[in-house]
Amino acid sequence: MTKPVKAVTFTDVMDIAAFGKADIDCSNKGLTSLEGCPEKVKGNFNCSGNKLTTLGGAPKKIKGDFNCSFNLLTTLEGGPEEVNGDYDCSSNELKTLEYSPVFVSGDFSCAGNYLTTLQGDIYSSKGIKQARCLEIVEGDFNCSGNQLQTLEGSPDIVGGDYDCSNNQLTSLEKCAVIISGDFSCSGNQLVSLDGAPRHVDGNFDCSKNKLANLMGDLEMVNGDFNCSGNELTSLKGAPEKVKAFDCSNNQLSSLKGAPEKVKGDFDCSMNQITSLKGVPKKVKGHFNCSGNQLTTLECGLKKVGGDFICADNALPFTEEQVRSAFKIKGIFLAE
Repeated sequence: MTKPVKAVTFTDVMDIAAFGKADIDCSNKGLTSLEGCPEKVKGNFNCSGNKLTTLGGAPKKIKGDFNCSFNLLTTLEGGPEEVNGDYDCSSNELKTLEYSPVFVSGDFSCAGNYLTTLQGDIYSSKGIKQARCLEIVEGDFNCSGNQLQTLEGSPDIVGGDYDCSNNQLTSLEKCAVIISGDFSCSGNQLVSLDGAPRHVDGNFDCSKNKLANLMGDLEMVNGDFNCSGNELTSLKGAPEKVKAFDCSNNQLSSLKGAPEKVKGDFDCSMNQITSLKGVPKKVKGHFNCSGNQLTTLECGLKKVGGDFICADNALPFTEEQVRSAFKIKGIFLAE
C-alpha cells in the first residue's frame, strides 16, 4: 500500500520572521502547500523544487520575481495576481496557462510542461471562450519543450527573446507580431515560415525542421540566421542581410537566394552544392563549403574575412587555387 504524502506547509518550514524580508526563498524544502504565505512580498518569491500540486495560499502581490518551477503543478490557479518581475512556472505538469497573469513585466517561462495550447478558458457573462492568457511579456517568453501544435494564444508583444523550440509545431501562425530579441522555433515539424514574425531584432533559428524553402512572412533579421538541418532544396525567402548565415546539412544544390550581405560566418557545408554562385561578394567571418559536390570555385565571392574551409568536395582544392580566386584573411582548411 502506498504511503500517503506527508503534508508540509509554508508555515511548517519557514520562520515567521522571514515575512518581513524583501525576498522569500522556500525552495527545495519538500513543501506540499503554500498555506501560511504572506499576502504581499516586497521582493522575490521562490518556491521551486518542492512537491506542490497547487498554488493555493501563494502571495497575491509580488514586487519581484516569482518562481514555482520544478514542482508537480497541473494548474496555476491560486497563484499571484500581480508579479512585477519574472514569472517562472517551467518544468511542472501544466496543460494550460489559465490563471497566469495577463501582463508580465519581466521574463515568462512555461518551458518543459505538457502544454498543447497557449490559450485558456476566459469566463464572462456571455459564457466561456478560448482566448490568449498572456497579452504582453516585456522580457523573454519561453514555451519550449512542450507539446504545442499551434501558437494560438501567444502574446502579441515580446520585449525580449521568444523560444518555442522543441514542440510539435507545424505552423508559426499566431506568433508574436513584435519580437525585440532572438527567435527560436527549432526542433519542430515546420514545413513553412508562414506566420513567422516579420522583424526579429536578434537571431533567428529555424533549424531542425522540415522546411523545403524559406518562403514566409519574415522580412528582416538583425542577428544570425540558422536554417540548418532542414530539407531545404532552395534558399528562396532568405533575408537579404544577416550577421551569420548557416544553411548546412540540407539538400541544397544551389546557393541562389542566399543573403546578399553577411557580416559574420557563412556555412553551407554538408549539402549537394555543385556551384558557389549565389554567395555574397563579401563574407566578414569564416566561409565553410565543405562536404559538397564542388568542382569549381567560380562565383561572385571576392573576400573572406576569416578562414576558408572546403574539405570533402567532389574535387579537392589547393590553397593556391583558393587564394588566387579569393582574398582570404584567415587560414585555408581542406582536410
